[in-house]
This record gives sequence, C-alpha cells and structure tokens, in this order.
Amino acid sequence: MRIGLQTWGSEGDLRPFVALAAGLSRAGQDVTLALSDVGGRDHSALAARHGFRVVHVPLPRPLTPEEGGEILNAVIRAGEPAKAARLVQARVFEPLTRPAFEAARELCAAADLVVGHFCLHPLHAAAELAGTPLVKVHLAHNFLRSSELAAPGLPDPCRWLRPLGWRLLAGAVNRLFLSRVNALRAEVGLPPQCDVLSQTWISRLLTLVAVSPAIRSAPSDWGPERHVCGFLNLPAEGEPEPMPEGLEEFLAAGDPPVYFTFGSMLPRDRDSLRETETIWLEAARLAGCRAVLQLPGLSASSLGPDGSVFRVAFAPHSRVFPRCAAVAHHGGSGTTQASLLAGRPSVVVAHMADQFFWGAELARLGAAGPGLKRLKLTSEQLARALKRVLDDPSMARRASELGAAMAREDGVAEAVRRISGFAAPFGGF
Repeated sequence: MRIGLQTWGSEGDLRPFVALAAGLSRAGQDVTLALSDVGGRDHSALAARHGFRVVHVPLPRPLTPEEGGEILNAVIRAGEPAKAARLVQARVFEPLTRPAFEAARELCAAADLVVGHFCLHPLHAAAELAGTPLVKVHLAHNFLRSSELAAPGLPDPCRWLRPLGWRLLAGAVNRLFLSRVNALRAEVGLPPQCDVLSQTWISRLLTLVAVSPAIRSAPSDWGPERHVCGFLNLPAEGEPEPMPEGLEEFLAAGDPPVYFTFGSMLPRDRDSLRETETIWLEAARLAGCRAVLQLPGLSASSLGPDGSVFRVAFAPHSRVFPRCAAVAHHGGSGTTQASLLAGRPSVVVAHMADQFFWGAELARLGAAGPGLKRLKLTSEQLARALKRVLDDPSMARRASELGAAMAREDGVAEAVRRISGFAAPFGGF
C-alpha cells in the first residue's frame, strides 16, 4: 500500500512521524513523509537510513535564527497558552498553509491512504478533495472529548461540569483556528466546518493517540475510531545521533546527573543561551547534583572546577536518560514520554501550549512535582523543584514502574498494525 504522511513543527512534532514512517517501511509499505521543519533541517539521510522517501516543505521564506529566537521569546513572554497559539499561528503556520496544501495534494494523488498531524488542516482539505482515506495522529490526549477527562486548562470540580468545560474549550479553539480552516476550504471549494475539535482535528476513519496506555488508556466513551496506540519513537538502535565525545566517561565518573533540556523551546541567540545556562548551573549547584546541560550550537565540554557539569549540543535521550537521576525539561510530548520510558522522574518547566498539560499529567501520575513556568523562572525555584524530586524516592519508584510498563509496549508496531489493516479504496475523513 502507498502511504503518505505529513507533519510540521519542531522536534517533538517530527520524530513521531519519522518513527511511524520507518515502522511502515519495515512492514513493507511504500512510504512518503512530507514534513515542514521550522528549524530548517534536512532529514534526507534519516529517511534513507529507514527506507522511506522524504519531501521537505519549507516556509516560503525560511526563518533566520534571529527570527526564530524572537518568536520563541515572544511565545514565552505571552505566558497564556491562547496568546502563544496566536503568535505561532500568525508567524509560522499561516505562511505555511499554502505550501502545506500543495504538498498534501501531491501526497493524496499518489497515496492509497494518508496520515497526518492532527492540526494540519491543509491535509484534511486535500484528502477530502481527492477522496483519499485520512488517519489523524494526536501527540497528546488533551483535545479529544470525553466525559471521563477534564478539558485541559480548566478546573475540574466535578464530573457533571465536564461537558461545560469541553464546550468552553471548543469555543476557544474555534475562535483561534476555525476562520483560517474555513478560509482555505472556501478557496478550494469545500463547505465550511463548524467545530475544530470534532471535525478538523479528528478523522472519522481512525484517530491515533500517540500516548502510552500506561499514561492514559482510552476512555470508555471513545468510539473504535479513536485508538491509543502508544508512544511513537525510534528504538535506541535507530537513533542516528552518536554519544558526544566525553559524555560516556562523565556519566561513569560519579553519581547519576540531572539532564537539563528545553528542547526546541530554547532560542539560539547568545543572550538566551547564556541566561538559561546560568539558571541551570546555579540550580544544579543549589540542589547539589551533577548535571548534563543540553545547549544547542555548543561543543561537548566539562564545566566547573570539580567537573560536575557536562555541556552537550545534543545527546540521544534513549541512551542517556536511563543513566540520569532525573530530567528537567520543557514538557514536550516526546521528551515527557522519553523520560518516563527511561524510568526517570521529571521537573517540568513549561513554555507554551500542551507543555502545561504534560506537566500536570506527570504530577497526576506521581512522576513529577508541581510544574514550573519558564516565564520569570529563577534558579532558586528550579533548585527547590529539583530537590523535591531527588529527595522523594516515591517519584523515582513511580517513574520506574511506568517505564517498565512502557517498555512492554510498542507504539509504532500498534500504529502500523492499525494503519496497515485498511484496504483502499474506501471513504472517510
């Protein structure tokens, strides 16, 4: 079967689709992945390694590092998730809409079935026009209605008020996104939609939720077309990044460190990097722990008079996290589940969007303390949060239990099984 996949965004939005494309290719499917990397990276070597084709769909005018840093800093300063979403929509997603739609039309013309990031409404429109079956992938479970789940970001005083919470959330999401969705649909001759949550962001055919069942199993009121498949990640042997020189020796030379990373949420300008490094270094000193600092653009090096800090541009999380005491991170879906899979507790410093949700989920699961906010973060706040996690064996124990459960899962294999079970042609979006 010819399968087209499409995604966009930063590392946490891209890697699950790379893992899924690799899994489908291993299963004998003919796979093409169209992606829009806001960081502008070339994924050709990774695609060749795993046996699928890749089509890069860049912004009409790629962002300079300075512009990318400006947008990230503006998102952090916005504080409130809706404001941050408006910024990303206007500065990144809106310019990408037309190129993404054209790429989606080509995918749909050549594929028997397409699989897309839940918020990529251009793919939804292209699939509807072409009559190509469409599968959606959610990277979190926060936007799928259920009477058993509270709407994210809203109080949950009792089960009976949850329908109201979901209506309030739907209204907020529609105000942010629906006019843009319907503008494209009108342009290409499709009727308007009425609700983003129940029409644009799901598929009537199959909506996969790329979350470990150990974190959240499917609520009983979800239909069979919504399926929790598990975490979509490349296995350790599929990781293309080598261990940075010297890191292996650092890990073996003392107590397990705390791994500090803000992932793609860390602007690349020197002032932002220096500010973050200062906060991390002082927090590690106050908490009395060794540390690995992930700071992009910097070569691997040892810091501090006693060599208690190691700085890397990147390290393969699947190989490093299991050897750490805890992970201090931004709460992206990929890093959150990678830390749990490694059996390590977290300190979440949320920057935007669903990162606040993931921080709350880890706290609910007992694998983290209360989440922090990047806006006005201090080293003292971060140190207190670190000590709380490092000094509480119940968090380490709970994270280890969840990691053991996740290790028995294979989210990619389950997603591949569900997708490969369809035979073209048939309809449904």
